[in-house]
Amino acid sequence: MNSTIAQTASDKPLDSPGFMVYCILMAVIILVAGVVMGITILALAMAQSIPRILRLFLINLLLAGLFMGLGVVFIVSTSAILVLVGSEHPRPPRYLCRVYMWMYAVGAVARLWNLAAFSLSVLAIVRFGKKTISLCFAAVIVIILWIVPIAVSLYVLLPYVFEAQFVQGVACFPDDDNTHYIEARHTFFANWVTAGGLIPITVSVAVPIICLCYIKKNIITEDAQYRKGMAKFSLFLVIGGAINIAGQLLPGAIAYYAEAPGLYCAYGIAAVSLLPTPIIIIAYLKPAQEQLKKMFTCGKLTNKGKDSSLTTSTNIPNETEQRV
Repeated sequence: MNSTIAQTASDKPLDSPGFMVYCILMAVIILVAGVVMGITILALAMAQSIPRILRLFLINLLLAGLFMGLGVVFIVSTSAILVLVGSEHPRPPRYLCRVYMWMYAVGAVARLWNLAAFSLSVLAIVRFGKKTISLCFAAVIVIILWIVPIAVSLYVLLPYVFEAQFVQGVACFPDDDNTHYIEARHTFFANWVTAGGLIPITVSVAVPIICLCYIKKNIITEDAQYRKGMAKFSLFLVIGGAINIAGQLLPGAIAYYAEAPGLYCAYGIAAVSLLPTPIIIIAYLKPAQEQLKKMFTCGKLTNKGKDSSLTTSTNIPNETEQRV
């Protein structure tokens, strides 16, 4: 971000009560999203009618969202505290801001990679059946799904390659002006966007479409509605991924020309992008809905709640339940 351009284009100072209130509001939204994700994780863990492999990737997707949310809540909370204490107090070290941004970067990439892994697991189930992926193999995949985001986001912690700042003394954001190796930073960032964003989001869109085409062209009698429903569900999850990757690119572009609007946008999109995934999971997966009802009614659920349908209109045969 070019600080000279940003300062002249900024209409409102960030070191103000208005920005502090905004940061507190974003922190509340993130905490609410965290609670929703935590409840959704518990519901998925108890939803035995959903194949374990799919539940594993969905839970890992939500855990990545929690890790990303932790980084964002640190950022907005620090901004609110810095506005509250005033400019006369010393600012925290800029490296702390870099650690927060690294957490955000890792969580954002991990979400997209887990989304891609979920789509591929749906394709494997549609094509070869539920026993295709063993739990041991899935565990190895989960480890890789965390190693890759950590690796592509590691540059955020490298001095001289990536620098961070507290804009106007309060807002955590990248700092191009003090980056010594700017070309290296841009190269690493392009790699982060490509390997961490474009590739997994492309896989997440293409694979469910391939699943639906395969189901349409081939006669599948066993769990046909179930498999089609899972393919459509993985497409719906892309909505959260699309908001996520938009949150990486748009705010930075806006902040280059207008500091305050860009930072407001960056904080807002980062917070809001956490909400779609758990909401879509709860809205689309009826087994998760039933587990939520049990949780909030202390297990007092009628036998109707034991229907393991994927949605209100898609049923999983009893034969399938016995094999899960």
